Amino acid sequence: MEPVISTSRHSITFRMTVTICAFLILFQIILAVLTLVYLKRELKQVVSSQQFNLLTVVTQNIDQKLTSSLKHIADVSRLVTPEMVHDDNAAQRFLDNLPGTHSLFDNGLFLFSPEGKLIAESPYRPNRRGRDISFRDYFKRAVTLGQPTISEPYVSTHTPGAPSIIFTAPVRDKSGKLIALLGGSLNLLQDNFLGELSRTRIAATGYLYIITRNRILIMHPDKSRIMQVSEPPGSNKLFDEALNGFEGTEENSNSRGLKSLASLKHLNAIDWFVGANYPLDEAYAPIWYMQKYFLLLIAVGSAFVIIVVRVMMERFTSTLVRFADHVKNISAKHGEERLFITDSDDEIGILAQTFNTMIQLEDQKSEELVHASTHDALTGLYNRAYFDSELERLARGRQLPISVVVADIDGLKRCNDSIGHAAGDTLIRATAQVLLESFRTEDIVARIGGDEFAVLLPGVDMAQMQMALERVRSAEAKVVPIDGGCQLSISLGYTTSKTPDGLQEAFKQADRKMYHDKAQRKQSKAFGARKHAVV
Repeated sequence: MEPVISTSRHSITFRMTVTICAFLILFQIILAVLTLVYLKRELKQVVSSQQFNLLTVVTQNIDQKLTSSLKHIADVSRLVTPEMVHDDNAAQRFLDNLPGTHSLFDNGLFLFSPEGKLIAESPYRPNRRGRDISFRDYFKRAVTLGQPTISEPYVSTHTPGAPSIIFTAPVRDKSGKLIALLGGSLNLLQDNFLGELSRTRIAATGYLYIITRNRILIMHPDKSRIMQVSEPPGSNKLFDEALNGFEGTEENSNSRGLKSLASLKHLNAIDWFVGANYPLDEAYAPIWYMQKYFLLLIAVGSAFVIIVVRVMMERFTSTLVRFADHVKNISAKHGEERLFITDSDDEIGILAQTFNTMIQLEDQKSEELVHASTHDALTGLYNRAYFDSELERLARGRQLPISVVVADIDGLKRCNDSIGHAAGDTLIRATAQVLLESFRTEDIVARIGGDEFAVLLPGVDMAQMQMALERVRSAEAKVVPIDGGCQLSISLGYTTSKTPDGLQEAFKQADRKMYHDKAQRKQSKAFGARKHAVV
């Protein structure tokens, strides 16, 4: 006679196979996600470090060239004589015979009078001598500072419409009087040492740029954006942070919606910023490729897991049936019942042991979370949230009468200020101990504020509450003063509610009585101190 095959046995095997496979596949996915997150973080850190190091080198190079250019124009300014200032042709010849300076300042050299009149410029432009440029911000700033300066960007008239910056240096006579201003201008659209920056690429599409504190672009690969206000306030979080001193690399979105790995660093020579943008889709491209490989590995791994688990389930079905039934009903079990007992020492036994360990840890964490969510960490009493929930629960019930006590530590701030917060914490814990000793275990004793406590006494009338308060005063008197002279003193307010809907008002009334008690105790102490002083 052929053995009867149990269909339920095969059904359970199938379900267990699906469950475990789903778990293992989910584990693979979570592991893959965590791995990708870790790799992305590491890649971001490496790329960010490399990008900021590049930006640091670029910034140092620009600072060096700005400083060198400013020094050069200052050195040339010392060669200008008073005769040149008063003879525009002599000044023209002098400017024309500075080939090295011309190679540095590609938008021309200029000599201005102290009043802002153009004495000479090179290359020469007809009908421009005597032009008044005193309205220019760079002229005003240079005359005011009286030292070599670098201007903010402006639109040049020497090269009409060209965005430019100018390096200026004062020209003085032997007495130190300002007799002229020498300037050398850079065309921001030309391939000078600033223009070179626009051709620098980070990988394929990343780029560098320079922006002023006033949010005006000085250098950018897109020449049409130069001299434009690039980042209105609030449109670029990283730049807003840079204005407040930030230097570094973060993921960022600029005013045009470009999501990039962005870096910003401040120039030392002038109040400008050098920035770098590395589009995220390019910066994280290796991660996108890796995701495809991970999907393939997950698919292959999942197929392998299904086959292996199916074979194992066929061998260990009998034990798994019991284990599955245990897991199915686990929510209805408590304590030791939640543990799966088996004498198996094979893989199922290990699985059972692991399950038991997980259950114990889960139960422990659940108990800790419940305790932490309802108790005050310093005193071990119930916290304000639990007190409020109990207040609402009792207000909906019929457990009458309900008494309420509100307690507050007198002079806690003075104790904290004079001895220290450790002493204050000791007073708080002592108060908690006094209250716990004075009230029943079924009473709800809570710390509802820094130095404020409250107690709910279900089924307790005024007479019973008075007895409990006497126990509070007795226990309070037994507390030994803290080193430094802080003596425990508790102000109390109390009342009894005979109706559930009056419980909230009873709590408020007890709170008011507590403050009244505090005022009386304070007045009594003051009177005692005055009486003692008179005696």
